[in-house]
Amino acid sequence: MLTRCLGSMDKLVVLSEVHPNALKLTNPARQAHEWFGLISRSERASFERPGASFIEFIALVELRARRKGKRLVLRDWSHIDYIGVPYASPTNRPGLIEALAESFEIHAASSVRHPLDQWLSLNSLDVIRGRLSVEAYLRGVRAFSEQVASPSPMRFEDFTREPVTELRTLCERMDVPFDPSFITRWHAYEKVTGDRKEHASRGSGRKEIKPLQRRDCDPGLLETFRASEDYRAACELLGYEP
Repeated sequence: MLTRCLGSMDKLVVLSEVHPNALKLTNPARQAHEWFGLISRSERASFERPGASFIEFIALVELRARRKGKRLVLRDWSHIDYIGVPYASPTNRPGLIEALAESFEIHAASSVRHPLDQWLSLNSLDVIRGRLSVEAYLRGVRAFSEQVASPSPMRFEDFTREPVTELRTLCERMDVPFDPSFITRWHAYEKVTGDRKEHASRGSGRKEIKPLQRRDCDPGLLETFRASEDYRAACELLGYEP
Protein backbone atom coordinates (compact mmCIF):
# COMPACT_ATOMS: atom_id res chain seq x y z
CA MET A 1 0.00 0.00 0.00
CA LEU A 2 2.78 2.45 0.85
CA THR A 3 4.54 1.70 -2.43
CA ARG A 4 1.32 2.36 -4.32
CA CYS A 5 0.86 5.66 -2.50
CA LEU A 6 4.40 6.83 -3.19
CA GLY A 7 4.46 5.48 -6.73
CA SER A 8 1.28 7.33 -7.65
CA MET A 9 2.93 10.67 -6.82
CA ASP A 10 3.82 12.54 -10.00
CA LYS A 11 7.40 13.46 -9.08
CA LEU A 12 8.54 10.07 -7.79
CA VAL A 13 9.88 6.88 -9.37
CA VAL A 14 9.72 3.93 -6.96
CA LEU A 15 11.69 0.75 -7.55
CA SER A 16 10.07 -2.00 -5.51
CA GLU A 17 11.75 -4.53 -3.17
CA VAL A 18 15.35 -3.67 -4.00
CA HIS A 19 18.28 -5.51 -2.44
CA PRO A 20 21.78 -5.97 -3.91
CA ASN A 21 21.83 -9.66 -2.91
CA ALA A 22 18.44 -10.53 -4.38
CA LEU A 23 18.36 -8.83 -7.76
CA LYS A 24 17.16 -11.92 -9.65
CA LEU A 25 14.09 -12.24 -7.43
CA THR A 26 12.56 -8.79 -7.93
CA ASN A 27 14.63 -7.64 -10.95
CA PRO A 28 14.78 -3.85 -10.53
CA ALA A 29 16.36 -3.61 -13.99
CA ARG A 30 13.13 -4.96 -15.48
CA GLN A 31 11.17 -2.45 -13.42
CA ALA A 32 13.34 0.44 -14.61
CA HIS A 33 12.97 -0.67 -18.23
CA GLU A 34 9.37 -1.90 -18.52
CA TRP A 35 7.62 0.24 -15.94
CA PHE A 36 9.42 3.57 -16.24
CA GLY A 37 11.41 3.55 -19.50
CA LEU A 38 14.54 4.73 -17.69
CA ILE A 39 16.92 2.26 -19.33
CA SER A 40 17.00 0.65 -22.76
CA ARG A 41 16.54 -3.03 -23.51
CA SER A 42 20.27 -3.46 -24.06
CA GLU A 43 21.10 -1.62 -20.83
CA ARG A 44 18.66 -3.82 -18.98
CA ALA A 45 20.31 -6.93 -20.42
CA SER A 46 23.75 -5.73 -19.33
CA PHE A 47 22.58 -5.05 -15.78
CA GLU A 48 20.90 -8.47 -15.57
CA ARG A 49 24.17 -10.26 -16.30
CA PRO A 50 26.07 -11.89 -13.40
CA GLY A 51 28.62 -9.52 -11.94
CA ALA A 52 26.92 -6.34 -13.19
CA SER A 53 27.54 -3.30 -11.02
CA PHE A 54 24.61 -2.54 -8.72
CA ILE A 55 26.07 0.91 -8.01
CA GLU A 56 26.28 1.76 -11.72
CA PHE A 57 22.68 0.61 -12.21
CA ILE A 58 21.34 2.79 -9.40
CA ALA A 59 23.45 5.75 -10.57
CA LEU A 60 22.10 5.50 -14.12
CA VAL A 61 18.47 5.11 -13.04
CA GLU A 62 18.78 8.03 -10.61
CA LEU A 63 20.28 10.21 -13.35
CA ARG A 64 17.57 9.32 -15.87
CA ALA A 65 14.82 9.91 -13.31
CA ARG A 66 16.30 13.30 -12.37
CA ARG A 67 16.46 14.33 -16.03
CA LYS A 68 12.72 13.68 -16.20
CA GLY A 69 12.18 15.91 -13.20
CA LYS A 70 11.58 13.01 -10.83
CA ARG A 71 13.20 11.67 -7.68
CA LEU A 72 14.24 8.05 -7.25
CA VAL A 73 12.88 6.15 -4.25
CA LEU A 74 14.07 2.63 -3.44
CA ARG A 75 11.75 0.39 -1.48
CA ASP A 76 14.25 -1.62 0.54
CA TRP A 77 13.59 -5.36 0.69
CA SER A 78 14.70 -5.63 4.31
CA HIS A 79 13.13 -9.10 4.57
CA ILE A 80 16.37 -10.45 3.10
CA ASP A 81 18.45 -8.83 5.85
CA TYR A 82 16.39 -9.65 8.93
CA ILE A 83 14.22 -12.70 8.11
CA GLY A 84 15.75 -14.21 4.99
CA VAL A 85 13.46 -17.27 4.67
CA PRO A 86 13.35 -18.87 2.15
CA TYR A 87 15.80 -16.85 0.08
CA ALA A 88 18.82 -16.22 2.29
CA SER A 89 20.25 -16.38 5.78
CA PRO A 90 19.66 -13.13 7.68
CA THR A 91 22.63 -10.86 8.38
CA ASN A 92 20.75 -8.45 10.67
CA ARG A 93 22.41 -5.54 8.86
CA PRO A 94 20.88 -2.98 6.44
CA GLY A 95 22.33 -4.40 3.23
CA LEU A 96 20.92 -1.85 0.78
CA ILE A 97 22.05 1.18 2.77
CA GLU A 98 25.50 -0.30 3.33
CA ALA A 99 25.86 -1.05 -0.39
CA LEU A 100 24.97 2.51 -1.42
CA ALA A 101 26.37 4.61 1.43
CA GLU A 102 29.82 5.29 -0.06
CA SER A 103 28.46 6.34 -3.46
CA PHE A 104 25.28 8.27 -2.69
CA GLU A 105 23.74 10.71 -0.26
CA ILE A 106 20.93 8.65 1.23
CA HIS A 107 17.80 10.01 2.88
CA ALA A 108 16.34 6.96 4.58
CA ALA A 109 12.99 6.59 6.32
CA SER A 110 11.35 3.51 7.78
CA SER A 111 7.84 2.19 8.21
CA VAL A 112 6.88 -0.56 10.64
CA ARG A 113 3.90 -2.63 11.66
CA HIS A 114 2.99 -4.33 14.94
CA PRO A 115 5.22 -7.43 15.11
CA LEU A 116 2.28 -9.78 15.75
CA ASP A 117 0.27 -8.45 12.82
CA GLN A 118 3.33 -8.67 10.60
CA TRP A 119 3.80 -12.32 11.60
CA LEU A 120 0.16 -13.17 10.87
CA SER A 121 0.44 -11.57 7.43
CA LEU A 122 3.83 -13.09 6.63
CA ASN A 123 2.88 -16.57 7.79
CA SER A 124 -0.19 -16.53 5.52
CA LEU A 125 2.11 -16.76 2.48
CA ASP A 126 2.69 -20.22 1.03
CA VAL A 127 6.38 -19.46 0.50
CA ILE A 128 6.84 -18.75 4.24
CA ARG A 129 4.30 -20.95 6.06
CA GLY A 130 6.00 -23.79 7.94
CA ARG A 131 9.52 -22.60 7.11
CA LEU A 132 10.00 -19.81 9.62
CA SER A 133 10.01 -20.32 13.37
CA VAL A 134 8.56 -17.73 15.74
CA GLU A 135 11.94 -17.51 17.48
CA ALA A 136 13.85 -16.76 14.26
CA TYR A 137 11.22 -14.25 13.18
CA LEU A 138 11.35 -12.36 16.49
CA ARG A 139 15.16 -12.28 16.47
CA GLY A 140 14.98 -10.57 13.10
CA VAL A 141 12.24 -8.20 14.22
CA ARG A 142 14.25 -7.12 17.24
CA ALA A 143 17.39 -6.56 15.15
CA PHE A 144 15.41 -4.52 12.62
CA SER A 145 13.73 -2.52 15.39
CA GLU A 146 17.10 -1.66 16.89
CA GLN A 147 18.26 -0.37 13.51
CA VAL A 148 15.25 1.86 12.79
CA ALA A 149 14.10 2.97 16.25
CA SER A 150 15.72 6.41 15.98
CA PRO A 151 14.32 8.58 14.56
CA SER A 152 10.94 7.03 15.26
CA PRO A 153 9.71 5.12 12.18
CA MET A 154 6.28 5.65 10.69
CA ARG A 155 3.90 3.09 12.16
CA PHE A 156 1.57 1.56 9.60
CA GLU A 157 -1.34 1.74 12.02
CA ASP A 158 -0.88 5.52 12.30
CA PHE A 159 -0.72 5.76 8.52
CA THR A 160 -4.05 3.99 8.09
CA ARG A 161 -5.67 6.51 10.45
CA GLU A 162 -4.02 9.65 9.03
CA PRO A 163 -2.60 8.73 5.61
CA VAL A 164 -2.03 12.24 4.26
CA THR A 165 -0.35 13.54 7.41
CA GLU A 166 1.82 10.47 7.91
CA LEU A 167 2.91 10.21 4.29
CA ARG A 168 3.76 13.91 4.20
CA THR A 169 6.10 13.34 7.14
CA LEU A 170 7.62 10.27 5.46
CA CYS A 171 8.33 12.27 2.28
CA GLU A 172 9.93 15.04 4.34
CA ARG A 173 12.26 12.52 5.92
CA MET A 174 13.20 11.17 2.50
CA ASP A 175 13.60 14.72 1.17
CA VAL A 176 11.29 14.07 -1.80
CA PRO A 177 8.30 16.08 -3.09
CA PHE A 178 4.96 15.27 -1.48
CA ASP A 179 1.83 15.09 -3.65
CA PRO A 180 -1.40 15.01 -1.62
CA SER A 181 -3.42 13.88 -4.65
CA PHE A 182 -2.06 10.36 -4.11
CA ILE A 183 -5.10 9.77 -1.91
CA THR A 184 -7.33 9.61 -4.99
CA ARG A 185 -4.95 7.61 -7.20
CA TRP A 186 -3.01 5.12 -5.09
CA HIS A 187 -5.47 2.21 -5.48
CA ALA A 188 -5.07 2.19 -9.28
CA TYR A 189 -1.27 2.10 -9.18
CA GLU A 190 0.07 -1.33 -10.17
CA LYS A 191 3.84 -0.90 -10.60
CA VAL A 192 4.62 -2.77 -7.41
CA THR A 193 6.01 -6.18 -6.43
CA GLY A 194 5.03 -8.43 -3.55
CA ASP A 195 1.23 -8.34 -3.76
CA ARG A 196 0.36 -10.82 -6.48
CA LYS A 197 -3.21 -11.95 -7.05
CA GLU A 198 -2.58 -15.46 -5.75
CA HIS A 199 -1.67 -14.11 -2.30
CA ALA A 200 -2.98 -10.55 -2.35
CA SER A 201 -3.05 -8.65 0.91
CA ARG A 202 -6.35 -7.88 2.58
CA GLY A 203 -6.09 -4.22 1.61
CA SER A 204 -5.08 -4.75 -2.02
CA GLY A 205 -8.60 -4.46 -3.44
CA ARG A 206 -9.67 -1.48 -1.36
CA LYS A 207 -9.94 2.11 -2.56
CA GLU A 208 -9.99 3.64 0.91
CA ILE A 209 -7.16 3.65 3.43
CA LYS A 210 -8.45 2.72 6.85
CA PRO A 211 -7.50 0.46 9.77
CA LEU A 212 -8.35 -3.24 9.59
CA GLN A 213 -9.04 -5.55 12.48
CA ARG A 214 -6.30 -7.99 13.42
CA ARG A 215 -6.42 -11.37 11.69
CA ASP A 216 -7.66 -14.27 13.80
CA CYS A 217 -4.94 -15.18 16.29
CA ASP A 218 -4.61 -18.32 18.39
CA PRO A 219 -4.40 -17.30 22.09
CA GLY A 220 -1.47 -19.67 22.47
CA LEU A 221 0.46 -17.80 19.79
CA LEU A 222 -0.07 -14.51 21.60
CA GLU A 223 1.26 -16.04 24.80
CA THR A 224 4.28 -17.40 22.95
CA PHE A 225 5.02 -13.94 21.62
CA ARG A 226 4.58 -12.27 25.00
CA ALA A 227 6.98 -14.75 26.59
CA SER A 228 9.72 -13.69 24.16
CA GLU A 229 12.26 -11.11 25.29
CA ASP A 230 12.87 -10.22 21.63
CA TYR A 231 9.16 -9.48 21.13
CA ARG A 232 8.89 -7.32 24.22
CA ALA A 233 12.06 -5.41 23.29
CA ALA A 234 10.85 -4.80 19.73
CA CYS A 235 7.47 -3.55 20.93
CA GLU A 236 9.14 -1.16 23.36
CA LEU A 237 11.49 0.17 20.67
CA LEU A 238 8.63 0.76 18.21
CA GLY A 239 6.09 2.07 20.69
CA TYR A 240 3.65 -0.85 20.57
CA GLU A 241 1.75 -2.63 23.30
CA PRO A 242 2.99 -6.25 23.55
